[in-house]
Amino acid sequence: MFLSLSLTGQFIHLENAYSHTHRSILAAFTALPLWMNIELTVWVLYVFRRYSGLYFWSILITAWCTTLHAIGYVLKECVPECNWILSTLVVEIGWIGMVTGFAMVLYSRLHLVSFTIKNPHVLRITLTMIIIDAFLFHTPTVVFQFGLANPPTHAQYLGYLHVMERIQIMGFSLQEIIITSIYIYGTLQIIQNSLNPTIRLTMTLLILIQVLVIICDISVITLDYANYYMLKAIVQSFYYSLKLQLEFVILNKFREVIAKGGLTPQDLDLIDSE
Repeated sequence: MFLSLSLTGQFIHLENAYSHTHRSILAAFTALPLWMNIELTVWVLYVFRRYSGLYFWSILITAWCTTLHAIGYVLKECVPECNWILSTLVVEIGWIGMVTGFAMVLYSRLHLVSFTIKNPHVLRITLTMIIIDAFLFHTPTVVFQFGLANPPTHAQYLGYLHVMERIQIMGFSLQEIIITSIYIYGTLQIIQNSLNPTIRLTMTLLILIQVLVIICDISVITLDYANYYMLKAIVQSFYYSLKLQLEFVILNKFREVIAKGGLTPQDLDLIDSE
């Protein structure tokens, strides 16, 4: 079956092996992130006062790397005429920018709640974790993916990638959960220190959004460990596009909090002009 194919089924092309329903699933989960990222790009360019800063660039880069990942996967699985080096390169560039780019989005947004965190080294430690994880998990995975995509070495790298795939998905998901947990802690501090019911309600909504992000990460881990590799690869771009959309909701909610006097305008400037 299409949705239960693991790494061993990666080279069976869609046009030869899958039904119309399976193609429709792939088309839907490819089209959705494309549309969502176009919409997000328009909103980012409209909302931001200055086209600069870590948050601005990280959210745009992540959005379009997510698009690259979705397109690359279609080329890899549905277009057998496409050169395997090109399709793998597009997928891996998109994957790196999508995963580590989103981590940078989370990191840059931590500045909004950093004043509630007593340890001044939290931001620096978080950035160090992102950099180390990027080298630790991206490098071997990319090497193994190219080895797997090359027909003569496919069998040799299959076992390595199967192990590394589970390690990296767990590592990157744990990284996102850690950063999100720090943000939830900072948000809870704002709720405790605020008597404004509207601000408290807004911050509670932000926490619920973070819980949804964590659920997305857990579902990706579950698909991978259940050997639904191709389903995970298909929905991963959609999940990251969804999480980026939620990030933009968070930004707009913080603007509402600032407008109500819950934070100072300088707090949002940490994102706008960082």
